[in-house]
Amino acid sequence: MTELRVALLHGLAGSTALWQPWCAQPPDGVELLPVDIDWPVDGSAHPEGPGDPAELVARAVRTTGAEVVVAHSFAANALLEFLVREHDSGLRGAVLVSPFYRPRQRDFDWSAISYYFNRFHLILEEGLSVSSGDRLPPATRESMALRVRERIGPYGWMDFFGAYLRTPHLAVHRVRLPVLIVAGENDFAARPTDAAALDRALPAGRLELLPSCGHFPMAEQPARFGGLLTDFLGSLTAAPHPPGGPPPAITSLEMT
Repeated sequence: MTELRVALLHGLAGSTALWQPWCAQPPDGVELLPVDIDWPVDGSAHPEGPGDPAELVARAVRTTGAEVVVAHSFAANALLEFLVREHDSGLRGAVLVSPFYRPRQRDFDWSAISYYFNRFHLILEEGLSVSSGDRLPPATRESMALRVRERIGPYGWMDFFGAYLRTPHLAVHRVRLPVLIVAGENDFAARPTDAAALDRALPAGRLELLPSCGHFPMAEQPARFGGLLTDFLGSLTAAPHPPGGPPPAITSLEMT
């Protein structure tokens, strides 16, 4: 039996290492394909730019021949934009982990900009904390997070927040394939209310909120996360494939 090909996309300033706690015990009949995407931080990561995030997702789908894409944080938003554009993507399903979403323009105000501008480094610091455990002292993690923030820079931050600001304009009601949304109840970055709003907007959405979990469910609670993914992927293999079949795979998995 052919294995289900599942591409894993990390977020801005992330890496494939964050998937490793879950990848250590992949579901039966599933081939996990972590993709290293070099998200641009030069102001070009928008729909009209050469670093269009949705186009980078499309390239990852073509490269891996994926039938399902699991995407985290910034990549989840890029995947959502891809799904809105590509009605015949060849995918059987999608998983959005810790997505950013607000359904109305009026849901954004100046306090939202201030919140994400001034706390951006804390999101990066949480990623370091999850990946390193107790190996790094808090002061070292903070210093490293600030260095990553400097590398991303103002243009990278603008692309991140711009993707968030675009969400009220996404015609997510057109996304007909099954979509699993996984979010942490304690996520201070991508709020659980964002995930709930997106679940309500998607015709075939399914929301799973993980208690005592933050922005990185796959690393914080890999067993619970893996169980949810196994159930979701199992439901897809039991259903017929959409017309057109999965896209053919290309060899390279590194996106630069």
